[in-house]
Parts: sequence; C-alpha cells; structure tokens
Amino acid sequence: MSADELEIRRIVAAQVDGWNRGDARAWAQAADGEVGFTNILGMRWDTRAGFETRHAEMFRGAFAGSRLTIEIERLRSPGPDVAVAELLTMLGGFRAVPPGIAVAADGKLYTRMLEVFVKTEGRWRIVACHNTAVQPAAAPAGNDPV
Repeated sequence: MSADELEIRRIVAAQVDGWNRGDARAWAQAADGEVGFTNILGMRWDTRAGFETRHAEMFRGAFAGSRLTIEIERLRSPGPDVAVAELLTMLGGFRAVPPGIAVAADGKLYTRMLEVFVKTEGRWRIVACHNTAVQPAAAPAGNDPV
C-alpha cells in the first residue's frame, strides 16, 4: 500500500472517529475550503464552513449519539494528485432519519458516499463529497427498473 493510500485511509478513519464523537470540526478536518458537499436529500453546500455547520446541526439533532462505520469499497487514483474513494457507510443509533429515507431491516441507515481527494502542497484534501442513501427495497441486480 502506498503512502498516499495510507494517508487517505487515515483521513477516512479520522472522519469516522469525528462522527462517533459528535465532533463536526474533526469530521470536516480534511475538507477543502471550497468543498462541494451533497447530502442524502440532494441538498448542497459549497464551503468547508457549510459542510462543518451542517454536520454540527446533525450531531445536535437526529444523529446525536449515532455510530458510523465506513468500508472503503474502492480507492483509485485517476491521476498523480487525485484520488477517488467509494465508501459504504453504515449508521446506527440515530434518533430519526429524514423523510423519504428508508432504514434497513437491521435498523441501520446505509449510504454510498463518494469522496474526491486532491493533493495540494503535500496534503490530501476532500474537494467533493456526495452521499446517496441506499434504499433497502431496491431491485436486485439484473432487475433494474430504470
């Protein structure tokens, strides 16, 4: 594993730690100042301050005390200073989920999150983060209704 891959894996682990402590600043630590963030409802923020503020609100509200696990499903580098992390997130212990978002039979909220990293001045920064809810009633592979 390269030093760059290890660093990106460390950043993702630090995000999980920040979430599980309810610390929005730690969750957003590696976000670029102009990070583009889209949440599971399609709402968008275009600054690190917005990214951090939104998560602080979530940690005081429906997701207070929740526990996050992230599995890195795919990590690739389409260029020397760019990395794309495809993540499966599993969230439990929440108070509620947004309207229209379904919880799996195991009581967890699953999402697929895509984070785009750029290495600038020797540091990896998240420049884009898009989160999509995984709906438990989705059709099995090969039966895609769309």
